Amino acid sequence: MRRKDIMSLFSAALLCSGQIPGIAAGSVETLPDAQTRDTIVTISPLFGWDRNEMKVRGERGEVKKETDTAPEYGLFFLLVHKNLVFTDFVFLTDVNDTDVFGNFAFLNLYGDQKTRISWNVGAGHLYHKIKPENENITVSVPMLKAGMLINIPEWHLRVNPYVGYAWERVETQRADVDNDSYLYGLTVAWRWRMLAATVKYYYQDSQESDDDYQTVRARAHCMFNAHWGAVIRFDYMEHVTSNDTSILFGPVYVF
Repeated sequence: MRRKDIMSLFSAALLCSGQIPGIAAGSVETLPDAQTRDTIVTISPLFGWDRNEMKVRGERGEVKKETDTAPEYGLFFLLVHKNLVFTDFVFLTDVNDTDVFGNFAFLNLYGDQKTRISWNVGAGHLYHKIKPENENITVSVPMLKAGMLINIPEWHLRVNPYVGYAWERVETQRADVDNDSYLYGLTVAWRWRMLAATVKYYYQDSQESDDDYQTVRARAHCMFNAHWGAVIRFDYMEHVTSNDTSILFGPVYVF
């Protein structure tokens, strides 16, 4: 199987759940304020839909666009202890007749939250098991990131520009493909009382591919009391031969 064919299969099956390197690299919005308790645990089951637009070649060689919308199920876990933030997201879906299981885990360490300018470093790992017809694809992507943490308390904002690197390895039944990438990202997080919103943007500079990609991600949640709330999240992601748009909803429980 040619490298381009492998990457096309892989990208067509990807979903907007944090599976592209760097998309969840930086959970700055989850840091507790200086006046709150040191440890926070959050669990959020999610449900929604993913719309996949894939470019395919017709019988005469012309490029056509096919679309497919499928349900997506996920479970998000968060652990915050002082300036250390661990997140894990597990998801399952079936898009374009392809079963996809994935897990993304990331550990972030932040500097002093009380200063205007601080720092952030993080490490993560992405895993996918993708099963199109007559194929079995495994994706493993360890990654690192580092950046600044800018606090603007009078506006209830935290801004986290960062750079990173991802070592992507795709294994199939016929061949293996490496496609490492530089990552350039920006996270802007706003929180006020029981409301919070986050917008993330990143640019993926592929080293083994001729194409680069962009991702926009937004999340908003509202807490009804100290333990229960609701969340909605939106993702738009560009891949080798496809684009994905997803919307997920779910409750939030805080321990």
